[in-house]
Amino acid sequence: MKKHGILNSDISRVLGYMGHTDTICVADCGLPIPDETERIDLALREGLPSFMDILKELTDDISACLF
Repeated sequence: MKKHGILNSDISRVLGYMGHTDTICVADCGLPIPDETERIDLALREGLPSFMDILKELTDDISACLF
């Protein structure tokens, strides 16, 4: 079981399969998303977790994989 970094299994899976030309988008609930695009909803209630909390954890996790 993973005990550090991103613990959400869906996000970990997506990050693990990302290649050099793949992109990931972090957005609030107002962004229109095509039906064929995978989405992972992290909302607990309005404003939680915050955009910056999610962005920080993603960049920390991705950076840890680079080194």
